[in-house]
Amino acid sequence: MKQRTIWPLILLAISMLAPAAPAQERTPGSNIAKATWSDYRDMYPQSPLCAEEEITLWTCESPQQVFSLCSSRVMTRTSGYMQYRASRNGKRTLTYPAEKKPPFGLFKYTPSANGDAWLEFTNNEYQYSLLDPLRGESSILVAGPGLSGDTMKIKCGGNQTLQLNYTMRLMYDSGVWQISGHDD
Repeated sequence: MKQRTIWPLILLAISMLAPAAPAQERTPGSNIAKATWSDYRDMYPQSPLCAEEEITLWTCESPQQVFSLCSSRVMTRTSGYMQYRASRNGKRTLTYPAEKKPPFGLFKYTPSANGDAWLEFTNNEYQYSLLDPLRGESSILVAGPGLSGDTMKIKCGGNQTLQLNYTMRLMYDSGVWQISGHDD
């Protein structure tokens, strides 16, 4: 009888010594992978900083300032583009990157399991974070250079589009999608 009860323990010990299966690549779900521009185009409000043929992926407007994330309708690691643009009193004050080029290596997009999403980039030693919570108000955080740099928070309205399936597809296809701080 004792031999019968020990076999499960031996099998458990052997399974613990067996090499672990290789980690599966974390990819977006099928709703994201199959998302198309035509299915989502009506969900993207147009920003005055983005051209008519561009997608306004994210925007924040105040009476005197506009901040927008504009992109081509298709992006991959080697084609398409994404730019962050800012204006004050109708005059453009910032375009990052200055040239229209693929966003891989320039931006980091992180979706969260709770539905929140954020996009980060660094320009001239300033760290920008576009925060887009599923519930609540969106915002922009701008951290100054160095450890003692001040952080400015710009409050934006809700209902941004960083969590839309087509936005997430663009982020994944362009290589800027991050999971738990790791590049995919």
